[in-house]
Amino acid sequence: MGIFKTEWVVFQVFKATEKEIQYTVFFKDYGVLRVSRKKKNKEKSIDIWQHISCEVLTSHSKSLATLSQISIISSFQSVERTYSELEKFLKILALIYKELPYWSPHYEIFNLLTVMIAYWDKINVQQLIITSLKIVWIVWNLPDKNSDPLVQKILKFIHTHSYSDILRLGKIPEETQKKLEQLL
Repeated sequence: MGIFKTEWVVFQVFKATEKEIQYTVFFKDYGVLRVSRKKKNKEKSIDIWQHISCEVLTSHSKSLATLSQISIISSFQSVERTYSELEKFLKILALIYKELPYWSPHYEIFNLLTVMIAYWDKINVQQLIITSLKIVWIVWNLPDKNSDPLVQKILKFIHTHSYSDILRLGKIPEETQKKLEQLL
């Protein structure tokens, strides 16, 4: 049996039995995995989009790792957000879930996702689009050439700068924003 301390973000929650809940999570150190934990009546439930710290218990006799010592670091807040913003955030999560293989950690994407959750109230639609493009660049190598000069500059900026720099970008014209969305 092994015990590991790590952080994770919840992608999916499944009720396996009356006393067991299973999660698909994105671990900082282990990538996307399916884990379980015993349900306790007086414990706050874990929901999708939460950034959590915990201990992971592994065993050769069990197919799924078990979670314990759970502590919520930050939580996604959907209050006062538009449907478009929520949809873009969900697409980012789906992109990560779909493209990262199980057991393959990716620290840059994990850090990017946890910053998004922590500062969700300050992130706008443009930054969500740019974030999606950054993830696509990390996972698929987003093309760095485009016929539109402004789109070309933004793509170059995405390729060369960190996520914290991306969050400081100014206003992007509506037409350019639509062209960037088409790249996704």
